[in-house]
Amino acid sequence: MRDRSTRIGLVSALAAYVLWGAFPLFWRLLGHVPPLELVCHRVLWSSLLLLVAIPLLRRFGGELGSEIAGGSREVPSSVRMAKRSRFVHVSTAAAAAIVISINWLSFIWAVNQDRVLEAALGYYISPLFSVGLGVLVLRERLSRWQWGAILVALVGVISIASASRSLPWVSLLLAASFATYGLIKKSTSVSPLIGLLLENVILTLPSLGYLIWLSRTGSGTMGNVAPSTDLLLVLGGVVTVPPLMLFALAARRVPLATVGMLQYISPTLQFLLGIQVVGERLNGPGWLGFVCVWVGCLLYVLGTRKALMPTAARDSRLPDRSGQGLQSD
Repeated sequence: MRDRSTRIGLVSALAAYVLWGAFPLFWRLLGHVPPLELVCHRVLWSSLLLLVAIPLLRRFGGELGSEIAGGSREVPSSVRMAKRSRFVHVSTAAAAAIVISINWLSFIWAVNQDRVLEAALGYYISPLFSVGLGVLVLRERLSRWQWGAILVALVGVISIASASRSLPWVSLLLAASFATYGLIKKSTSVSPLIGLLLENVILTLPSLGYLIWLSRTGSGTMGNVAPSTDLLLVLGGVVTVPPLMLFALAARRVPLATVGMLQYISPTLQFLLGIQVVGERLNGPGWLGFVCVWVGCLLYVLGTRKALMPTAARDSRLPDRSGQGLQSD
């Protein structure tokens, strides 16, 4: 029974990371739409879908549905928490909402500017940024593996910067925003779907206001280009939810060390799409930089596995609410 549960979790995690890795293919279909407008539509339509999907999963999805949706008690407990400490609760959700919107905007901009390799680099080095934040904010101590991973990856970033003769600011912004988002999520007590819903609700009002303003000034895309574009704008919110559902299903079933390896599926697919589909090219220093980053990622994974080995016999399953391993593009 436990083997079957693990297989379900593994397949769900693989599917989630593959979908996240394929996101550039979708966003390139909307390359003619301004990135900020795309993010606003993504917020609006994913919020509506979550408001419908979460109650349906709880009511008709059985045990798996409740597991994906986060359980029927999470929203009431969040409300009680807000009543006890409204400022802290709302501030945390608002901070997460702002950071994830920056991440979404940066990723969509990078994809539609044919800078998919920079986006992939950002998600390769994001776990290392998380380690750095752990040192700076949580006063965590680094292992030799982690120090090695950071130093080798830093050499890679410098090499990539020298190859392009500019700082890969998109990569750094994606990595920093996603690592910060993960740090904020560690202080919350809700599942990925509920967390995304709360964050989107906060972003819905400004997003809707901006879209209404675009419509009234005649500069909006919805209804002014083609029905196919309108459909894709709605789907921009819809495609956001399924990977999160799959990740929520995998969250309690897949060992943390396994997630540490699987999370690199997404940037690897994005890297391949950048080379094969978008037609981006790397020179010698660029390839050297990515090789260094890959070596740094390998050191990070090995260090994570080594750190988890003493506790593996007890329980090395991924906490379902930590936000670790979550992709956001």
